[in-house]
Amino acid sequence: MRDLLLKEIMVTHVFSARMDESLGEVEAKFRHHGIRHLPVIDDQKRVVGMFTLRDLFRCVLPRKTEEGDVFDKEQLNHFILKYVMSKDPVVLGPEDTLGHVVDIMVRDKFGCVPIVSSDGILVGIVTQIDVLKCLARSLRGR
Repeated sequence: MRDLLLKEIMVTHVFSARMDESLGEVEAKFRHHGIRHLPVIDDQKRVVGMFTLRDLFRCVLPRKTEEGDVFDKEQLNHFILKYVMSKDPVVLGPEDTLGHVVDIMVRDKFGCVPIVSSDGILVGIVTQIDVLKCLARSLRGR
């Protein structure tokens, strides 16, 4: 299982953000798509950063309501992603292994790793949930 290639488990329909997006746009992506991680890409779709739901909470705290967390859109729109994203994230390729991504996630406490082609273009993402799903399938004998 350690040698399983990431192209076998990565999610290829990846939501991403552009560097010039406001946090209001980013928050809408998190909410509408039910995701927690956004690779940040440039005009050529190369990964230049990462932004997570946890990063959003570090920038702006939401109000708690009966419907859940509500952010002040005006406050969010004062932040531009390129100034608050994590720059130059760790990325792997589709031919890297499950063992390699697990080692990185454990060592660096990452919730995900973007997967890029040889020229740095975003082609997928592997999250902790993807790793757990793979482990669950293995434990069930599939």
